[in-house]
Amino acid sequence: MNELVNYVLNNDTFPILFTYKDFEKVGYTQDSYLSFIDEATKMKYINCVYNNIFTLNEKYQNKIIPKGTLSQMIEPNSYISMYYVLWDCDMIPESVFSITSVTSYREEIIDTDKYGTYIYKKLYEKTPTAGIYIQNNFNGQYKIAKPLRALCDMVYFMKKSWTNIDSLYQVLRIDKDSLEENITNSDFDELQGAFGIKNIENFLQGIRKELQI
Repeated sequence: MNELVNYVLNNDTFPILFTYKDFEKVGYTQDSYLSFIDEATKMKYINCVYNNIFTLNEKYQNKIIPKGTLSQMIEPNSYISMYYVLWDCDMIPESVFSITSVTSYREEIIDTDKYGTYIYKKLYEKTPTAGIYIQNNFNGQYKIAKPLRALCDMVYFMKKSWTNIDSLYQVLRIDKDSLEENITNSDFDELQGAFGIKNIENFLQGIRKELQI
């Protein structure tokens, strides 16, 4: 076990997912951290999660890998949305095992094996920022869509012309009770007019009318 691994193990504030930059911040030179990481990876103290993203081997790890943070580290120009958000809010009954994000960069599917699968979809030429917020936790932060924004992204991705709750239930099994629990008046205020896309604006107008909010 080398000096760098000892540093990571004995510093609770060091991120669970780390990159070269994290070692530069605490004073390691490029030559030293590259040598230490190469050695630690070969000795299986450190695992390479994806490209230059690393974490401690499970044997030495007492924290859960934050998949939201990892998703953002893989593709910074993205935000978590669609199926994952709807599942996370208990709006759809099916389990979701991969994280789908909307990106302004390029579409791709990243399989990190034991750290999960990450799907990136490019939907918009210029991505509206309304309905997206930053989620902070002790393991980092990431951008994620609010439930109504995730639904708007779904409508656009699936090329649907939904204007009523029945359509949501028939295809996604989202009912009125679930919408009322997860969507507020201010969510509609924030999103209506933000897209300038006909099927999304019609969807927001129709659903809001049915919910009477």
